[in-house]
Amino acid sequence: MRIAAIIVTYCPTEILLKRLLLSVCDEVAKVYLVDNTPAADIDWLSEEWLEQQNVTVEYQSLGDNFGIARAQNVGIAAAIKDDCDHVIFFDQDSAPPKGMLERLLAAELKLLAASVKVGAVGPLFLDEKTKTYAKAIRHEGLKLRKVDISTDQTDPVSADYLIASGSLIRISVFQEAGLMREELFIDWVDIEWGLRAAAFGFKHFIVPDAVMLHSIGDEFVSIGKTAINLHNDVRNYYIVRNACHLLLDRTVNWQWRLNILFKIPKYVIFYSVTSLSRNRMKALRLLLRACIDGFSGRLGKAF
Repeated sequence: MRIAAIIVTYCPTEILLKRLLLSVCDEVAKVYLVDNTPAADIDWLSEEWLEQQNVTVEYQSLGDNFGIARAQNVGIAAAIKDDCDHVIFFDQDSAPPKGMLERLLAAELKLLAASVKVGAVGPLFLDEKTKTYAKAIRHEGLKLRKVDISTDQTDPVSADYLIASGSLIRISVFQEAGLMREELFIDWVDIEWGLRAAAFGFKHFIVPDAVMLHSIGDEFVSIGKTAINLHNDVRNYYIVRNACHLLLDRTVNWQWRLNILFKIPKYVIFYSVTSLSRNRMKALRLLLRACIDGFSGRLGKAF
């Protein structure tokens, strides 16, 4: 197997990026680091810095922020050019443990041997801030199920889609289902791709014995026993804008669109009230603009 790791960065923290590189470089055939940081905003990340870490990485600075989907596609194209047969995505703050990739690959091979049309396999996430495990999301008719996953489970758990970071995907899946949608820029990119791949018959799985630390959002609030991650106002804009746009996209299954229809008003209210900028009216105006932009198809980079 020739597996390529694709790491997408944006204003990364040096210590966290070094942690990630040391975790993955010895476990894959190629590492592609695609940086979305505007050239004027970073002065330490370079080929020279990478050489100092004693890691072999193909580094490409895009010179500006073109969004996570563009960066992922750049990495996929490089992996195809170098005859890799799998890619595994990582965010800059991900912390994959040793052996995680081996467990993901073993689960994938077992599923393929059982004639399952596998799309992506990914780890069970443990949020570094909230100390909670992610759940598998499934749309079943009119219901959305959030399935608890235990590290004691041995079989992969099916999900409608996976978080991109940590996802192991065969190149052949992209060749059939397509690449990431760059016009979404950020947010819902992995979910849209997962649902699109599912429409081609691919099934996605979380591997319970492959646990990866991950950090979602800037802060979080606890409502009852539920921890809700918070983002800055710009990220909230993209979340709402892309949700509105995908609501009208008939290539996305109707169960997801019906579910998101009722969530969009909640997003607008909740993100306005919990705005990290503390300026609720400004946040509300930005979110209403997000709705207009999403429904009218004004996508891409907004700021």
